[in-house]
Amino acid sequence: MTWGKNRWFDSWICEVTEWFESLFYKPCSNDLGHGISIIIPFRKSKKYPRQERNFEFVKKYWRCQLPGAEIIVGHDPERHKTFSKSVAINRAVRRSHGDILVIVDADGYITPQAVLHCAAEIRQARAEGLRLWFVPYRQFYRLTEAASDRILASDPCGPFQQTCPPNPDDVQNTSGSGRGHWYGALIQIMPREAFDCFGGWDKRFRGWGGEDHSAMRACDTMYWRHKTLPGCVFHLWHPMYGIDGVNTWVDWNKRLWDNQKDVVSGYNGNLAARYSRANGNREKMWRLIQEQEIE
Repeated sequence: MTWGKNRWFDSWICEVTEWFESLFYKPCSNDLGHGISIIIPFRKSKKYPRQERNFEFVKKYWRCQLPGAEIIVGHDPERHKTFSKSVAINRAVRRSHGDILVIVDADGYITPQAVLHCAAEIRQARAEGLRLWFVPYRQFYRLTEAASDRILASDPCGPFQQTCPPNPDDVQNTSGSGRGHWYGALIQIMPREAFDCFGGWDKRFRGWGGEDHSAMRACDTMYWRHKTLPGCVFHLWHPMYGIDGVNTWVDWNKRLWDNQKDVVSGYNGNLAARYSRANGNREKMWRLIQEQEIE
């Protein structure tokens, strides 16, 4: 029986992994970040060890910066398929207990102050009978390998402070820096009831592209339109995989994940386009969400 080839065995391994993670890590109830669940979707890849380095740093970073927060790593048990970030997030949220969900990529880097500010604002809004959730930045920067190395080499409890905006030499491409929040990329912060309101991320998405934008549109439509913060989020560098192989940079419309066969213009792109067309129409959006249970 081989890991990645047998569906039952993959699922069992995933369940055991999640059980051990919950057994050996418990947040401190009186510490900073209490009531916050940090959801990190991740799949280890032997081909791309840099992604695991980013993940390990980010995990330690959140444990140091918000010791009262609950950190849940999301797994996709279907190892024989291309990784589904949506499946991993949904599974992690089901295991979480916080009233505030911070859904952040394994290579996402943002200040803990941004997270705490959003959590406080959401809780205040809830107390007043209002709805509120965040894509907590307005500038998105993909850091270079050298800039990311400075962060990874620093102590997660006292990390290198990346300036906002960063030095132009520290970013790969600035052409889309002001548009990342349009797509809900890297991090979303919401109350648990918002996630429940739209039913979670669409599990039909597998591989790179479209799932975060679609989740944002679903939450905007079924719960309430998101707010942003006037700050930065940073993407820690790792090699990119595309239709032409591995490189330091691959354009968004040519990117792939491990074992992904179809670029974003294929199935993921078509499904994401349907979410965009349903944006603002609750009945149409709900029908689209409900399709997952039929397929």
